[in-house]
Amino acid sequence: RVALQAPVFRVLDSGQIQPLGQLIPVHPEGFVMQGMDAPALHSDGLPWWLYDMRPQGYLGRAYNQRHGTRLGLPERLSDWSDTDVLRALLLQGSDLPGNLLLGSEALQQFVNAPPPVPIDTTDKPRRYAELSAAAAQGEMPGSSAAGEQPKFTTYAQRDDGTGPAHVIVKFSAPVPGPVSQRWRDLLWAEHLALQVLSEHGVCAAASTVIDHDGQRFLEVQRFDRVGARGRHALFSLAALDAEFAGQPGRWPDTARALARAKVIEAAALPDIERLWAFGTLIGNTDMHAGNLSFMSDSGRPYALAPAYDMTPMAFAPGAGGDLTLKPLTLNIADQVSAQAWHQALALAEAYVQRLAQAPLTPSFAPCLAALQNHVAQARPRIEPLL
Repeated sequence: RVALQAPVFRVLDSGQIQPLGQLIPVHPEGFVMQGMDAPALHSDGLPWWLYDMRPQGYLGRAYNQRHGTRLGLPERLSDWSDTDVLRALLLQGSDLPGNLLLGSEALQQFVNAPPPVPIDTTDKPRRYAELSAAAAQGEMPGSSAAGEQPKFTTYAQRDDGTGPAHVIVKFSAPVPGPVSQRWRDLLWAEHLALQVLSEHGVCAAASTVIDHDGQRFLEVQRFDRVGARGRHALFSLAALDAEFAGQPGRWPDTARALARAKVIEAAALPDIERLWAFGTLIGNTDMHAGNLSFMSDSGRPYALAPAYDMTPMAFAPGAGGDLTLKPLTLNIADQVSAQAWHQALALAEAYVQRLAQAPLTPSFAPCLAALQNHVAQARPRIEPLL
């Protein structure tokens, strides 16, 4: 375990590097973080601030496919020990979510990396097809962005003329069929959800849809990256809850516990309530604690990060490609305020109108009808709330 001792660095939004201290494994288990000018902090397992950096989801499995055998790592990510996770981070830790670099190797990779060359707008369809093929085969190094939807990370010119940016690109399979068709529709639906949120004053990630030879790409700008080399700290609700609250559940409940502990800004609570209510109304059945995050460059309390991963996942293909239309459950609960429900209803009604005008496939029509009915049924339940 001595070989796992590693220096920890922070990348500032300017791209400069700040040393933070040493992460030291101790006997028989656990770690001590010895800060530069701070008391040593012991943790029984990996420190909580490494939680979101570990390989996970689609890209985590691709990483394991690429490096796992050489490192002697278990085939399933869920079987990895803290030591396995740390070994992986020390090997390939220069482009992980957030703003930390773990180990001298990651520092050298970051310092010696050539300036990123952005993909030109006109080259995106071809290059994204190539990058998606490489990601599907586990050949792409890079960020371990969480989630099961196929994706890769890259640096590209933004279509809105704001210049180049680091992006996460989700993609559908390059083969025809009802399952890939459904994912193409859901990627468009996610793009529209982010647009509607942003247009109604909710901070949401900027996104673009690109189609190429029957394949769809949803490009989402990363908010933990600044320019070519700058970074912001980023922590998921799951990571913060595990360390500071221990109250897993619906977003608003966990967020209130974190706000009481002054871990997140109390000012974030109204937007979290509105996001959760909106997701409930549009059939987002995947609002787990990894799909809400917080940012900071100056410590706690953390601010709410832009919204992301907001789409009607109730219509996602099931195991084995099952596309059976499942009934949407309408539960107008008291986890959020009446004001949040009213605001979310206006957002949801605008969203279904936008979906009805979108170039979705005919196979999505029953899903759209179910969602329209779901939102319509919500109105008489929400209107009496004061």
